[in-house]
Amino acid sequence: MTIDEKEIQAQLMRLISSQWISQPIYVAAELGIAEILSEGPKAVSTIADECGACEPYLYRVLRALASVGIFIETEDGVFGLTPMAESLGSDRMRPIARMFLSGWHMRAWEYLLHSVRTGESAFETAHGLPAFEWFDRNEDARRVFQEANAVKARNSHAAVLDVYDFSSHSLVADIGGGYGGLLFTVLEARPHLKGIIADLPVVAVEVRELIRSRHLDGRCTVAACDFFSGLPPAIGEADCLILSHVLHDWDDGKCSVILRNCARAMSSGARLLAVESIVPGKNEFSVAKLLDLEVLVMGGGRERTEEEFRMLLADAGFFMEKILPTRETVSILVCRKN
Repeated sequence: MTIDEKEIQAQLMRLISSQWISQPIYVAAELGIAEILSEGPKAVSTIADECGACEPYLYRVLRALASVGIFIETEDGVFGLTPMAESLGSDRMRPIARMFLSGWHMRAWEYLLHSVRTGESAFETAHGLPAFEWFDRNEDARRVFQEANAVKARNSHAAVLDVYDFSSHSLVADIGGGYGGLLFTVLEARPHLKGIIADLPVVAVEVRELIRSRHLDGRCTVAACDFFSGLPPAIGEADCLILSHVLHDWDDGKCSVILRNCARAMSSGARLLAVESIVPGKNEFSVAKLLDLEVLVMGGGRERTEEEFRMLLADAGFFMEKILPTRETVSILVCRKN
């Protein structure tokens, strides 16, 4: 075997064995190790006591993570934070690790091969229900899912503000806006704006509390709805509608329903902003191509090329005026009704 062949196999082995790193990361995230070490290095015995773990096994996990730069063993059996370990904090990437590496999520990925062979949903095969119905019955998982999505979207929120000028708008409606992360960012940066968060009733109850905590009571309201069934009349007063990371969760048929309901609800002069990743050309690396597999596993969604977005939007009665790339992996598709 040549040196080049050995290196190729070594690279492939690193990919094959990636769970040897990812699963210990999950353990550290679930146990909250980054928070435990936030005030400084501690002995593994102390860490184990604080998080309720088996000390010898926890040591082996932390030793392995320290070998790849996540945590550092400052002296025998004493561990501290590294920059990557700090990123496992609750206000940073801990929710993402807890979601992507959880047992229920990994179980769905186990059925990717089944999904590829049959065209059936991996998540539904694994859990017996479509993902969003399953979340309705599994509150803890739903909360982790929502928290992870909020963290993933946080950087893109600022990037949206960097490239889109909201100054000509007065009322912005975030359709499927979840816990309000994007709209809150927009409202806090643009004091002249008012906003509406449109989402399911179970989400709306919690969002009202978040609005009060952000002192946005006078500028932001909640519209409880299901965007597959239709949008409330209040959306017709908005001159800007946002669909942020919504379309990639659904197949073309369901996206068409969402977009047509938006078109029916919005006024003729309003703009629709679709915040999504765009799949680039052949062989070019893109996180969107990997995320495409994630949404496939979770329920049949998909990431799309520019042309696929144009066709999807045109079919629902929209014309894409322009695409605004951001410094993150997402772009803003600025659309109006035909």
